[in-house]
Amino acid sequence: MSGVVGIIHGDNGRPAGTGDIQEMLLRMRHRALDGSSWWTEGGVALGHAWLDTTGEDGPGPLTMAGGKLAITADCRLDNRDELLARLGRRDRSMTDAALVMRAYLKWGEACPTYLQGDFAFAIWDGERQALFCARDHFGVKPFYYHSSGRRFAFASEIGPILALDGVGRRLSEHQISGFLAGLPDDPQATPYAEIFRLPARHSMTVADRQVTLRRYWQIEPSQRPPRSDAAEEFRHLFAQSVENRMRGTPAVGAMLSGGLDSSSIACVAGLRAAAQRNPRLKTFSLVFDKGSSMDEKPFIDAVLDDNPLDATLIAVGNYAPFAEFERILEEQEGTFLAPGLSLTRGLYRTAGAKGVKVLLDGHGGDEVVSQGHGHLHELANAGRWLELWRELHSAANTYGEGMLSLYFKFLTIYGPAWRVARMRSTARRVVGKLRRRPAQAARVAWAGLVNPELARRTDLSERFHRCGYMPAAVTASEALTHRWLLSTGLVPHAFEVLDKAAANFGVEPRYPFWDKPLVEFCLALPGEEKLRDGFGRHVLRRAMQGILPPPVQWRRDKIDFTANLVKGMLGNHRELLDRLLISDSERIAPYVNLPEVNAVYERLLSQPEQATLPDVQHVWRSVSLSLWLRQVEGSPA
Repeated sequence: MSGVVGIIHGDNGRPAGTGDIQEMLLRMRHRALDGSSWWTEGGVALGHAWLDTTGEDGPGPLTMAGGKLAITADCRLDNRDELLARLGRRDRSMTDAALVMRAYLKWGEACPTYLQGDFAFAIWDGERQALFCARDHFGVKPFYYHSSGRRFAFASEIGPILALDGVGRRLSEHQISGFLAGLPDDPQATPYAEIFRLPARHSMTVADRQVTLRRYWQIEPSQRPPRSDAAEEFRHLFAQSVENRMRGTPAVGAMLSGGLDSSSIACVAGLRAAAQRNPRLKTFSLVFDKGSSMDEKPFIDAVLDDNPLDATLIAVGNYAPFAEFERILEEQEGTFLAPGLSLTRGLYRTAGAKGVKVLLDGHGGDEVVSQGHGHLHELANAGRWLELWRELHSAANTYGEGMLSLYFKFLTIYGPAWRVARMRSTARRVVGKLRRRPAQAARVAWAGLVNPELARRTDLSERFHRCGYMPAAVTASEALTHRWLLSTGLVPHAFEVLDKAAANFGVEPRYPFWDKPLVEFCLALPGEEKLRDGFGRHVLRRAMQGILPPPVQWRRDKIDFTANLVKGMLGNHRELLDRLLISDSERIAPYVNLPEVNAVYERLLSQPEQATLPDVQHVWRSVSLSLWLRQVEGSPA
């Protein structure tokens, strides 16, 4: 997990020096297990913290064009051969960072459109006196920055920027209300009002004390004609994506939860390692007590029995979600929407201790391949009632709801009587639909948790209407539903959370599902390839025929984390919860709706077996916010 840092002084006559850049690199020493270096010229300084995960020489920064260009890059390019051919180069040993600079020389600021892979980089163009930066298509690699008249600074983490003199630590109320509502809707905001993030699929140019952002790519379906067999093409693209993410180091491992996504990756990667006569792929699995709602060991065992894998099973007994939480908050540099992060850190810790530098992760399979739920709406909207009946009959167990009730829900929304009523509706009803229904959805989602005054000051209701729910016009189309899910702020938020957690153990997570050609292919699939016979992500299941053991390939259920989180919070952190939510609650009072939160907490204590996901979110987010506020204000927890 490498890292980048840099400073440009607004006064071109002022030398950048090395003190600030060294201090920034020091704050990211956990990313520099294989070295660090910096480059300065005039008022510009670039630095690089290096974890060697691609087998390339030296940490950088690199210079080119007679010293007129300099780059610091945290990147892994997957289309190297294509780039070399387009650039007319034959040197296959050229580093990824050098390839990026060559691409910039040829295509200028359009160069990110030619890149595939995970990247965050900054190029200083001495001739133009401009800094050009870009972040990958999905936001896998982080990039934060601060801009003022006197200085522009950037880094892979927030901490190095906060270390600079003159950077304010004022907290962002906008970000706090979004966290409490579960709404990471602003792609540029961070927990600190004076520090921003470069959004995914965007580039940025800094010149003449101006910062200009441009989106260089938009999530769209592939325009290439598909092969006759979608599963065969999926298998080809998926295997290529896994292979690309195994490049560069023999120290590759994989998470193995027993679910469809991680199992598919582990099996494909394990077969590739065996074909290359490499050591068995190391896998890492969390194992809960037998009979626990989190127990997936039978599925893990099914994968291990059929594949040449070197398995490490990590026993999880008495789960304590707030264990090491102060340390986790320091790593994250703010609040985060991942209650299970302490468990994931256990995987990173164990993998790092076993010498693994790259860990393949099944995160994102649901979003990229899609469960295909929008296809049910398509069938109903087209009046294909018999097909809908058959699909719901197969899916009834998956949805956990009776087939008849589901069928009549669709009939109510899309049936003939509803169509007549819609034709008779007036503009008043249309306006009411646009205004009242989103408002009701917003109230259900966050009104019980967020302090009303904070919600008003940060326009939370309007933000939630805009980004926090899926509009009816989107729900009715599987293609639009799929693209909406891929475009939400939760996608880059999750990558940033996992990046920071893994970096502290010298591990780089890589995500085979988040591959640009694979994403574009899945978006272009018709609904019946995603949902068929009641099975979501049907194309993935078919593609894994002969690779996954059938009990994993065709499993319907997914683990519900709620009960385990409730048990862990109440069983191991009761004293902490009582203190932060009741006796010492004044710190979070400006942000949360304390009467509602306390009512939820009392309900959790009296009837933990009936806890709902919103109840758990209310308590977990309130406690998380309290602990973080204490940390940034320098108070004891």
